[in-house]
Amino acid sequence: MTAGQAKWDLTCFSYLAHAQVSHVARYPEPNQGAEVTWTFSSLAGDGPMIAQACAARGLRTALIANQVGDDPTGRHARHSLDAAGVHHRAGPGPAPRHTPHLTVITDDAGTRTWFADLTHAYASLQQADTSLLARARLAYIDGYKVITDAASAALHTAAAAGVPVLLNLGSDPLHPKIQQAARQTHLFMVQTSLPEAQAREAEHTARTLLAELGAEAAVVTVGALGAVAVTRASIHQISARKADVVHTHGAGAAFSAGLAAAHLEGHDLPTALHFAGEAGTTHCTTVPGSNPIVRKRTAS
Repeated sequence: MTAGQAKWDLTCFSYLAHAQVSHVARYPEPNQGAEVTWTFSSLAGDGPMIAQACAARGLRTALIANQVGDDPTGRHARHSLDAAGVHHRAGPGPAPRHTPHLTVITDDAGTRTWFADLTHAYASLQQADTSLLARARLAYIDGYKVITDAASAALHTAAAAGVPVLLNLGSDPLHPKIQQAARQTHLFMVQTSLPEAQAREAEHTARTLLAELGAEAAVVTVGALGAVAVTRASIHQISARKADVVHTHGAGAAFSAGLAAAHLEGHDLPTALHFAGEAGTTHCTTVPGSNPIVRKRTAS
C-alpha cells in the first residue's frame, strides 16, 4: 500500500480512559493528608494521547480503543479526541455506565503514582474492530501485558495489511504472544522504558528486543537521562535537555508521538530521536495552568 492509498497517516491501538492528575508538594505520611496545588484532566493510555498529539500536528489520525461511558468523564474523552480531529472507533455492544479512569498523583520529587479502574477497558478492547489499522501509513500499538490478547490481534491485522508498526511495550516484559505476533509484522520500531537507576542496561535491552522481535530499530527511554536507539548497524543516544519538570504524566506518549510524527514526516532515526526527546521534555515542562482544563486548588 502506498502513502496515497492510505486513508490515515497514523492509526493508534490502545485502551482509552480518563485521567485526573493532581500535584502535591510531597506525599503525606500514612493516615495524613497533603494540599493539592493543581489538577488537570487528561486522556489515558498512551495510544489516545499519541493520536491527539499527532492529529494536532496535522496528521490524519485514527484511534481504535474500548468503549467509554456517557458520563462526564466519557464525554470529556470523546470531546478531547473530536477537538483534535482524531477519528475514533470503539468496540461493539452497549457503552459502560462508568468510563474507565485513572487517578494520578505527582509530587515535586518527580514521583508519579496512579490508581487505575480499567477492567472494562481491557474486556471491551478485545472486541474492538481493528480494520482501521489496514489503511494506515503507520500503526502504533500498545503491547502492554494487560492487553496482550487484544494487542496480538491488532498486530495480526497490521501484518496482514503490510502496515509498518511502532510497538510500545511501556515498561512491561515482552509477552510470548506479543513476540510471536510482532515477528510476523513489518516492525518499524519497538519502544520500551527503564527506570533511571537501570540506565546502563538500556543498550543491552534495546539489542535484546531487536533480536527477539526482528525490528528495524529498538528504542529504550530512561526518564530524565534520555534515550538509546539501536539498529543492526548503528547506535544513537540522546540526553534529555535540562529543564524544570512540572509533571511527567504522558511523557512517554509525548516521546512516542514525536517518533511517529518525525518518521511520517520523512526524518531519519537520529533526527526522529532528537525530535522525540524534545517533545517529551516540552510536555513535562508545560505549566498545567496554561491548559484551560486545569483547575487551581487551594486548601480551604
